[in-house]
Amino acid sequence: MPKEFYIREELTALSAIPQRALDALADDSSLPVCATCATQYPAPRRDCTHAKLSGSTDHPQARGATTSSATSRTRASRSSRPSRSSPSLRRVSISPACVKLTPAFLLETFEGSFIWDCSAVLTPPLIAHLTHLRRPLKAMAISHPHFFSTSLTWARALGVPLYINALDKEWYQRRESAGADEVVFWSGTQRLSSTLTLIECGGHFPGSCVLHWDRAAEPLTSDADARAPDTGLLLVADTVMVQPTQKGITFMWSIPNAIPLHPTDVLHIQNVLREYDYDSVSSTWPDRWVRAGAARIFDESVETYLSATGWERGRGDELVPRRKK
Repeated sequence: MPKEFYIREELTALSAIPQRALDALADDSSLPVCATCATQYPAPRRDCTHAKLSGSTDHPQARGATTSSATSRTRASRSSRPSRSSPSLRRVSISPACVKLTPAFLLETFEGSFIWDCSAVLTPPLIAHLTHLRRPLKAMAISHPHFFSTSLTWARALGVPLYINALDKEWYQRRESAGADEVVFWSGTQRLSSTLTLIECGGHFPGSCVLHWDRAAEPLTSDADARAPDTGLLLVADTVMVQPTQKGITFMWSIPNAIPLHPTDVLHIQNVLREYDYDSVSSTWPDRWVRAGAARIFDESVETYLSATGWERGRGDELVPRRKK
């Protein structure tokens, strides 16, 4: 699992925070954030449009956005939990849970650091930490609309471009206020660096994507690096779901409503990912990590999924109803 780290608020001096970051926090401090799904809106509203994205307008995600700021309420302590994966991959955890807190990943590669997804909460101590990394931040990317959250505030405060799939552009609530050089709307695949590639998969959302990290291509600079994993890693958010057992994978269209993904979408995701080499897969949540043999487990899980949903393969990728034995 990726190592979690926490930032102690009182240990950070404001002098360590760039002025642009303080300005970004001040500018966005009054913007409403949905208390259920953490979507940030440019103006107050009575509902949250992301309820419709889960297939049900009476889902709890339809609760109205709140106007209370969540950008300065974090207090936590450092954690030294052991890591069983590369020290270059860490999960950013925020406390307390004043809104839905979708965790972010920090990837520190040889070419620089990158953020995958983000939490609604961004505090001055966290900004200070992320702007003084050994390998400076280069960009951040979001997997799908449920993790859009306060990502524009993050990008502005940290001074990096934000990558969002173009097929999900209509659901990005702050697209009208984003500058042309602040948000990059991409499609198909998008290189973030020589070892990091965004891959459009669809399914959960039209533009749902995963992040492939070719760790074998990372140059070795020390004995410690030589001991780090050298196999490919897929960060999948919930475009692909690692099962709680960590021994299988499944696919959901609506996770809150437990609605499975259509099998044709599952086959599309499988075909898209076939050209990438990976041995590990991580969903967003803790304890959802396949550490070895992930490509084989992925393919086996697809066959299990097809059978469980009443389908089997005909010719090629043609789906036919599963014959009763």
